[in-house]
Amino acid sequence: MSIKGKVILAALSTVSLVLAAACGSSAGAGGQSGGDLSGEKIVFVNYGGDTLTAAQKAWLDPFAKNTGAQTATDSPSDPAKIKAMVQAGNPTWDVVWLDTGSGAQGCGTLYEKRSDFGVSVKDVDPRYVSDQCGVPVSVENVALVYNTKKFGGNPPAKITDFLDTQKYPGQRLMYNYASGGLESLLLASGVAPDQLYPLDLQRAAATVKTLGRNLTLDATLAQETQELEAGDFAMCLCYLGRAAIAAQNGAPVGVTWNHSFAAWAALYAVKGSRSPKAQAALLNYIATPPAQAAFTENIPYGPTTPASKPNVPATFHQWLPQENVSKMDGEALSDSTWWAQNADKAFAAWTAMTSG
Repeated sequence: MSIKGKVILAALSTVSLVLAAACGSSAGAGGQSGGDLSGEKIVFVNYGGDTLTAAQKAWLDPFAKNTGAQTATDSPSDPAKIKAMVQAGNPTWDVVWLDTGSGAQGCGTLYEKRSDFGVSVKDVDPRYVSDQCGVPVSVENVALVYNTKKFGGNPPAKITDFLDTQKYPGQRLMYNYASGGLESLLLASGVAPDQLYPLDLQRAAATVKTLGRNLTLDATLAQETQELEAGDFAMCLCYLGRAAIAAQNGAPVGVTWNHSFAAWAALYAVKGSRSPKAQAALLNYIATPPAQAAFTENIPYGPTTPASKPNVPATFHQWLPQENVSKMDGEALSDSTWWAQNADKAFAAWTAMTSG
């Protein structure tokens, strides 16, 4: 078996822990509390909406209760804003959720290295540890989500149906972000999962042009969830955790698993924080199996810690990758090394192809 194949199987094995029948975790269980952090304040940032709500419940509230630290949140994550903050010597964000390509690119310059900061990832599957700074926290899948009211009797069967606006008319949705967006578009254009990298940026640009006004790019993932719930769409290349929450709220959504894309996110400690002790303590807390299980219980993204045993609602099962492996016909997996080496070029290309 190839190295990439082993990594894919490892990703599925890790996420499969979501279905463990063991007792559910307590949101306040486990983790290194960091002692008394009264008077410390820490600002946690991710892409907003349901994942921020889940992070608040699973991590920030129990961390604040256990340590006395004050926590605040902001969104969305923005690597360019972080760079400007650090260069100005006045960061107002402390812990930021990023794709691992963007995080790796700023490791040591914009973000603290774990070894210099007292942060441990001993409980994290080493396959997800792709740089010296990030704490991997969430295995995420993007797949073709469709409107069951429009196509319930004849749903799209493969990811390339995303481009077939004649057979499946209507508006397409995507999150306006290069990492995950480029891969999903290329898969929709017919690129095989095992041939994704290096990403063909010209082909991706041509795909965006083909869709034209049929493509809506959502500024935030929270906005995407809202549009799914509103029902005014045909298809979406969506993060499935978001789609699952929308389905719980009554959205008319179904999923086609053909050639889904899997990646993982990580948390990074921004350099120059006024609360470095609280930064490290929060990251150590989140890197534990109980804390990661608590997050998965709130939104169906897989933990990166193999020992996690989350107890998820039955409604989450249909959105979990390990339940649908036979339907994938090959899963694409993110290449963090490629992103670390090509992030600037890829994000610039994405801006150019989506701003016209």
